[in-house]
Amino acid sequence: MAAHKPVEWVQAVITRFDEQLPIKVGHQNTHTKISTEHNKECLINISKYKFSLVISGLTTILKNVNNMRIFGEASEKNLYLSQLIILDTLEKCLAGQSKDSLRLDETMLVKQLLPEICHFIHTYREGHQHAAELRASASAVLFSLSCNNFNAVFSRISTRLQELTVCLEDNVDVHDIELMQYINVDCSKLKRLLQETVLKFKTLKKPAQLAVINSLEKAFWNWVENYPDEFTMLYQRPQADMAEAAEKLFDLVDNFAESAKRKAAVWPLQIILLILCPEITHTISKDTVEDSKANKKLFLDSLRKALAGQGGSKQLMESSAIACVKLCKASTYINWEDHSTIFLLVQSIVMDLKALLFNPAKPFWRGAGSQNADIELMMDCFVSCFRINPHNNQHFKVCLASSSPSTFHFVLVNSLHRIITNSHLDWWPKIDAVYCYSGELRFMFSETLNRVAQSTHAPLRMTPSLTFKGKVTTSLKFKEKTTELDTRSYKCLLLALVKLIHADPKLMLHNPVKQPPEMQSSTAELIIGLVHLVPLTNTTQLSQEAMEALLVLHQPDSIEQWNPDAPIETFWDISSQVLFLICRKLIGQQMVNGTEVLKWLREILICRNKFLLKNKECATMGGGIPICRQAQTKLEVCLYMFLWSPDTEAVLVAMSCFRHLCEEADIRSAADEVSVQTILPNYATFSELASISNMMGTGRSTLQKRVMALLRRIEHPTPGNIEAWEDTYAKWDQATKQILNFPKNKADDGQQEWINMTGFLCALGGVCLQQRSTPGPATYSPPMGSMNERKHSMISMGPCELSNPMASASCSSSASSETPVSRFIDRLLSLLVCGHDRVGLHVRTNVKDLLGMELSPALYPMLFNKLRNSIGKFFDTQGPVPINDTNTQFVEQTIAIMKNLLDNHTEGSSEHLGQASIETMMLNLVRYVRILGNMVHAIQIKTKLCQLVEVMMERRDDLSFCQEMKFRNKMVEYLTDWVMGTSNQAADDDIKCLTRDLDQASMEAVVSLLAGLPLQPEEGDGVELMEAKSQLFLKYFTLFMNLLNDCSEVEDEGQAVSGCKRGMSRRLASLRHCTVLAMSNLLNANVDSGLMHSIGLGYHKDLQTRATFMEVLTKILQQGTEFDTLAETVLADRFERLVELVTMMGDQGELPIAMALANVVPGSQWDELARVLVTLFDSRHLLYQLLWNMFSKEVELADSMQTLFRGNSLASKIMTFCFKVYGAAYLQKLLEPLLKGVISTPEHISFEVDSTRLEQGENLEDNQRNLLQITECFFHAIIGSSSEFPPQLRSVCHCLYQLLFQIRTVAFDYRVNSTLGLNPRYLVVSRFRNSTD
Repeated sequence: MAAHKPVEWVQAVITRFDEQLPIKVGHQNTHTKISTEHNKECLINISKYKFSLVISGLTTILKNVNNMRIFGEASEKNLYLSQLIILDTLEKCLAGQSKDSLRLDETMLVKQLLPEICHFIHTYREGHQHAAELRASASAVLFSLSCNNFNAVFSRISTRLQELTVCLEDNVDVHDIELMQYINVDCSKLKRLLQETVLKFKTLKKPAQLAVINSLEKAFWNWVENYPDEFTMLYQRPQADMAEAAEKLFDLVDNFAESAKRKAAVWPLQIILLILCPEITHTISKDTVEDSKANKKLFLDSLRKALAGQGGSKQLMESSAIACVKLCKASTYINWEDHSTIFLLVQSIVMDLKALLFNPAKPFWRGAGSQNADIELMMDCFVSCFRINPHNNQHFKVCLASSSPSTFHFVLVNSLHRIITNSHLDWWPKIDAVYCYSGELRFMFSETLNRVAQSTHAPLRMTPSLTFKGKVTTSLKFKEKTTELDTRSYKCLLLALVKLIHADPKLMLHNPVKQPPEMQSSTAELIIGLVHLVPLTNTTQLSQEAMEALLVLHQPDSIEQWNPDAPIETFWDISSQVLFLICRKLIGQQMVNGTEVLKWLREILICRNKFLLKNKECATMGGGIPICRQAQTKLEVCLYMFLWSPDTEAVLVAMSCFRHLCEEADIRSAADEVSVQTILPNYATFSELASISNMMGTGRSTLQKRVMALLRRIEHPTPGNIEAWEDTYAKWDQATKQILNFPKNKADDGQQEWINMTGFLCALGGVCLQQRSTPGPATYSPPMGSMNERKHSMISMGPCELSNPMASASCSSSASSETPVSRFIDRLLSLLVCGHDRVGLHVRTNVKDLLGMELSPALYPMLFNKLRNSIGKFFDTQGPVPINDTNTQFVEQTIAIMKNLLDNHTEGSSEHLGQASIETMMLNLVRYVRILGNMVHAIQIKTKLCQLVEVMMERRDDLSFCQEMKFRNKMVEYLTDWVMGTSNQAADDDIKCLTRDLDQASMEAVVSLLAGLPLQPEEGDGVELMEAKSQLFLKYFTLFMNLLNDCSEVEDEGQAVSGCKRGMSRRLASLRHCTVLAMSNLLNANVDSGLMHSIGLGYHKDLQTRATFMEVLTKILQQGTEFDTLAETVLADRFERLVELVTMMGDQGELPIAMALANVVPGSQWDELARVLVTLFDSRHLLYQLLWNMFSKEVELADSMQTLFRGNSLASKIMTFCFKVYGAAYLQKLLEPLLKGVISTPEHISFEVDSTRLEQGENLEDNQRNLLQITECFFHAIIGSSSEFPPQLRSVCHCLYQLLFQIRTVAFDYRVNSTLGLNPRYLVVSRFRNSTD
């Protein structure tokens, strides 16, 4: 398209640009801002090749936007933003216009655009909120336009001048003349303007003449500032034609200045015209001059007198000050090496000029309407004086003085900023000449910040018209209190100071004479002061500038200036405070521009890592202070909490910040040579979060699912994630109340944020649970439903929500013992039955989905217990089970949650599913659903429950069952009752389909339950038990046969019906297949009791029945079957036989199986083997035999005394396990009172016997005596506890004693005892042996 239809393609881009303007789309979010910026860049690039098309299109858009009618403040703001965007795009397109490509049509386009641009400049309204910005933007467009299209603009100016020469009216429109102020002017263009003015000045009316005078002056400065080399060259090679035009105009203007008022108006232009005549300036500096130059010399003399206060008019004095400032400013653009006469002229007036402008006792002031102009004049003077002589600093000290007006401070700070940012001429001095005043500037910043902080009652607003506490405060246009005036002036000064820090941080960091601690303290005060400005919500400008300044201060080179003597230690201290304070504000959501601040914080983290990488060898020096740990915790909390933000961009930025957290951990771990997990325990998960932070095109829902999946993988509890969870829970609790009490639109960001918070709490709750001891099962009482239902509902208002004071008291005591995670789960379960009219369904659906899909596996046991207890309450009361909508809704939600949990193979779920049994809950669910009846909704719930049972059996290996066989038998009994329960009675086809779906789901669940399940009737023993099993088998088998027959009959009936029954036929085929599987599983696991009932089917007269039996038999043979494992107590019998086998003992007391296990089990599993063997043998009262065999084997295999009973041998592990299991209670009972006595010993009693550690006033002999006494107490208590010594440990000691007694070598005997830690004389062992005997 672009190749064959370029015009259409360009037009499409222009149309898209137009459609995405704020005035068309309304409020702009991040996505639309990016799109608008992209469209703008695209048009700018296209304009290089299709200039006419783009400019024409943008001009049309600008016209249409200007003609739009708007209503309301929001629309006015969008109109202003749209105009700014269009003007900025035009300015960049015009700036990129090639001079070689100028054509007639492009000139015509410029002429169409020019009136629209002039509209913004001419219709400027003083005080209008956006007028100044629009005028500045339009001026920039006009400047760019005049670069390549000067003739078009000049023609407009010239034409207007010509019109005004013949105009007889006094009030004339001079707007087009004022265009001179905004156009691009070089030397040749300035000459054209001067020459044109010379021709027509005399015939103009006074207003037009004043407009020309004012505009030419500004045109001159446009030339000097944009083409300084041309101006410098003018003094090296004077231009006669320029000087001629300037001199002629000087004479015309001089003749115009008949009165003092007119002189005051023209003097600034006259000094400029003299500056344009270097040779004339040199001539009039002599004592005598020719008559044609006399008026120039007289002008300079008058200027000096007026500046000195001898002109007789305040107006002339003020005008002379302006003219002299212009002279000083112009002189700075001339190289001192040129030795121009202008420098002598400057030196003759500069002292008087500074005395006039920088006099604290009598500040320069021209009236209430000229305050901004006065400040600009003083700034020009300040900057010029600095550039003329940077070491003449008297005016500098005056402006720095705390007693000077705030206007002086503002002038000083802004002048320094201009010196820093505008220093492109080689001979201009640099800012380092004033570094010596950094201390005073820091003090000014602190004082200004404190004053602004103290006046927080006043709104912080920055306006283009600055109002300072100057000479007078009573003649303002708007009457304001003095305190408000002061506050505004200090706020403006504070903004200027922050900009100054941003421009050159070294100016504020310079500390040449301070000691390192003072240097660090002053730097900290500066940076923390800036940090306090970041959260300001009522002035974006100050906040943004503070962030930019802090970012510059965090550049590696700047950080080294914080405290050059200890840069690393200072970095950790100050930068950690910055992180801590900012993150605390972000966590508290106290910033409207939170996402922008987070982006800035990411840049700060990048700068920190650059500095650490630069100093990687000693990166952790001083990093162990508390504020560092606190900052890392707050940063983690902040990033965690942004993960549930409804703003997708904020989520992605927070995720990307985790990357820089990991990079810092890498640097620190390398410096300390430790594992990175030591510094950042959840490093792996943080890295994954960072890796998916580039998912910009991902939808909000998909992104949240990815985030929650990663949160579930967080393994290690840290102060950061614990605090993040608890803070989020507090906000979630408030948001829940807000939603239920004041619901809004479902699409509202508040509800989306609530959903995100809920998912966040579910996903991260598991790691928080590890930090605390898991409480016992809590009873759940979910509120909801109408008050009439609550009287009969077991799911009712929690006790805390009742009016009963006793209930409230008991609730508060129980709630205090619960963890926040437990309370959160309770609250979620209550929301499962939320009955709110407007948001109830929305809340219930989201809670159900989040609990089922996003819950951390570590919370499964808690959830199972709470669900079990809640549903169990239905059956706690006497009488019938309460059936109502609330309870039924809770049961249905529980079924959905459980199915999602078991279906969703979340990573780590297998480990936690078996930690809580779900048997009771599942049985209660079935019991409740059984009595719901056969209504449509009840059938649907039953179908869902059967599907849950099937999924449960698929996860059977991951679940734990207390009585699995009994549970499964009971479930089969309940579910088979639903098979063919209503399918034959249903008349409606839809009901038939639902009942057949229930048959299908029931049979699929029964198939999974019957797999390997021996039938176990509830009653019967011996022969009667077998008979009961036989009858039970017959019941199920008959039911399945009836179901098969029913399927066959319906299929036969359906063959005569057209395609409308095909869906039912498919259902029946699937149902028949499930039934055959159920029969196969039933018979396979119960051959002994079922074969006699089923074998006859192989000889049944019905062919279909015989075929079915053969199919069942085939599946049995394929599966294989066992005939000796079908008893009722099969599991217990198997376990008993296994225990007997392991503990089997031979005629000589040997333990063949146990010793064989000891030989074949690998050493890595000896701890577990020791636990099993000790438990089994102790249960059979054979512990002594186990110990004897194991200890004897150890002695036999020992190569030497040194290897006997080493710590990694099985005998040692058995001994260790015995002491650990059987000795814990004994040790606690024995030592607890003794240790309490030691702890409660008075302070004056000491047991220290090391003479080098004695404290003042202590005596060594007394301490030795105290130690002997306490030791004797311990010894006698131990010896006296022999009667309480555990019998199992007596067996251990007796075994050891007998073995040692058999060893004849005395040396060996001694070494063995030493190895075991026993008394060589067997005092204690002997005592216990005698007690055992």
